[in-house]
Order: sequence, then structure tokens, then C-alpha cells
Amino acid sequence: MAVLNPPRTLPGLGRAIVNHLLDARRSSTEDDLVAAFKPEGLNAGAEASGGLKNTISSLRAIDVLDTNPDGTLQLGTHVPVPNSPFNASQFRRVLQARVFDLSRDGDVWATRPGDGHTSGARDLNRAVTWVMAQDALGQPLSWTENLQSLQPEQFGTSDQESWAIVNDTRWVAASRWILALGLATPSVMKDRSGVVPLPVAAVDDALRRVPEERIGIHDLLARIGQALPALHGGSMRAGLVSLLGNDPDPGIAADCADSSVGQALRILEERGRVKFETLPDAHGIRLSRFDATRQTHAIVRAGGKK
Repeated sequence: MAVLNPPRTLPGLGRAIVNHLLDARRSSTEDDLVAAFKPEGLNAGAEASGGLKNTISSLRAIDVLDTNPDGTLQLGTHVPVPNSPFNASQFRRVLQARVFDLSRDGDVWATRPGDGHTSGARDLNRAVTWVMAQDALGQPLSWTENLQSLQPEQFGTSDQESWAIVNDTRWVAASRWILALGLATPSVMKDRSGVVPLPVAAVDDALRRVPEERIGIHDLLARIGQALPALHGGSMRAGLVSLLGNDPDPGIAADCADSSVGQALRILEERGRVKFETLPDAHGIRLSRFDATRQTHAIVRAGGKK
């Protein structure tokens, strides 16, 4: 199974499905969920339940859901059972953990025969990693505006099967997942639809694992990459760079932090989540190619401004 095919997957619906299973008085099959979420008589079209069924399929692919021998559904063995229904932030972190399970998917850039090339979250992870390597300070990403031209340029081929996102249908599904994972935000530019690779929510999630003490900036960036392997410093990003021969992000080319991570950290700094310092005689890095000052250390603070 893959995540981006079937294409009508709705990760935002995943939390409602999981919370319904947690709250149900009896075990539910897929047909039971269809009956609960799309009651008979509500939009009787043959494809009316497609989004729900596609979402269940995607959740199975990343082990958020398992199917029992009797056909009923349950939470995957690696999903922690909460004391109360998942809220949006908790479920986003569940999705991150299950999507970025490289013990399941291995090297997502290594070609595998047949369905193995897209099994688990391999297809989604290739899409996510490539998108997050684009310029967060550039134009919003959309299929018609730039994705069709950027991919042949960067991958060096017009063979779409060799791209990270092979067609516009897969892009629609991928863009939903990238937003759901907290790795991007919808464009707010007038007449410029698309998504911006600005991982504020995901980086904030990664900072939960960082102690509230002064640490070196390079250590902080490494920890973010370890928590979110699609970002710079992570293994999936390293695999993409090895494939392409260079890193597409202009921040990296300018010897700065990756533009997506740098911008996310600046926003979190404004929210009081992290404070940056420039200490003498310490090795630092510019968070943006437009910065003059190199930051050398950071102090992560719990909560920040609400």
C-alpha cells in the first residue's frame, strides 16, 4: 500500500477516524466506519465514500491502523493509546512518527521493484523531502506555477516517474499531507495559491525534545534534522542531495541554515519559544541568507507566547 495512491486521502479526517475507534463501544470494520461517517442517504453517489476509504487505506499504509483477522480495525501497535481523544497537535505528532518510520521504509530514494517502491510512506517521504528542500522565501509551490518546471531541472530528466512527485493528482494528495504534518502553510499571497515550505509547527514539535538549556546552534539544527528527517540534517534530505548532486535550497548554497528551518526558527523566536545568542569565539551560522549576524547558541523555552 502507498499513501499518495489512492489520491483522495484526507489526513485531516484521520484524527476523527482514530478518535471514533477509541470511543466506540464495539470494534468497527471499514463498512462500519463508512456507515458512521457517511450515513445511508447522504450523497448516494458511487464515489461518495471514496475519501473516507482512501484515508483508511493511507492510515493502514503507515501503521496508524491495523486490520484484525475478523476485518475489524484497531490502532497500530506503535500508536500510543491516549487517556483522552487525540487533539490536533497530538495527532500531528502521531502522523510524524508513523510517516518518518525509516525502520519500516529504509532508504526512500533507493529504487525498489513494483509496489515496494511506494510501500509504507516511501512515496510521501520522497515528495515531502523534495518540497522541503525548496526555497521557503521563494514563490508558493503549486503544480502549474513551478513544480512541473523545478523537478525536471533538479532531477535532470523529463521522465516524471523519476521525479519526487509524478503528477498533479499526487501533488494534491501530497500537499494535504505536508500541511497535516506541520511542514508547510498555505500561501497567503493574493492570487498565488499553493503551499510554502515553512515547518513552524513541525519544528516546534521537534523542540519538545530539546532541553531548556543553552546549546550550540549546530547541535540544535542537528537535533531538528534527526527528529524530522525530511529537513536539512536528516537522512532523507541527505539521500536527496546525494541523488541530485547538490542541495537545492539557496540558504544552504549561501552557507546559511536551510531556508525552511531558518524561517521557522525566526517565527518561533518571535513567539518566545527559542532565544538565539551570538557568543564570541564560537562557531555560528546565519539563519537566513539576508542576515548579517551569525547565531552561535540557542536557548529553548517551554511554551512561549500563546
